Amino acid sequence: MFAKIKNYFLQKRLKAKKPDLIREVCALEHANTIGVLCEITDEDSYKAIFKIFTQLQQNNTVVHLIGYINEKFVPFYCLQQLSADYFCQKQLSWYGEPDMIQVTDFINRDFDILLDFNYRYHAPIEAILRTSHAKFVIGSCPDYQDIYDLTIQTESGNYTKFLASVFTYTQKLAGK
Repeated sequence: MFAKIKNYFLQKRLKAKKPDLIREVCALEHANTIGVLCEITDEDSYKAIFKIFTQLQQNNTVVHLIGYINEKFVPFYCLQQLSADYFCQKQLSWYGEPDMIQVTDFINRDFDILLDFNYRYHAPIEAILRTSHAKFVIGSCPDYQDIYDLTIQTESGNYTKFLASVFTYTQKLAGK
């Protein structure tokens, strides 16, 4: 019951905060700035996401990563960097919104593409997606289909396959 009340007020707050944006299709290879949003469940998921994060950075693209850990503390293996930040349940407001300046900065950036690597629903992730200033939002979670500009269905947790599909479909949509 309490969770439903919190979710109701969160949805109400998010509708009031939704930015008016003009969406633009951009091929992954031509993006100047990319935002990466993910959930870190264990050290293996951290390593897989970080591998993709560094792969995206090799194309002279500015990449920023925000990782959510659905626990009370950020684990020791999640290393904060200049363009990679992580947050946990302790850094959420009463409504379930992330309450960190790094997350606010991430939301306010005008990314060419925002890649959501989440495969299940989390209120803090929804809050970031709904209030993001990104021009093109891509993901695969069925719960966020109304938020995404492009939904790509792949195997749960197969980040490499998801990224390959993003590359293929954004190229086709951009007419390249």
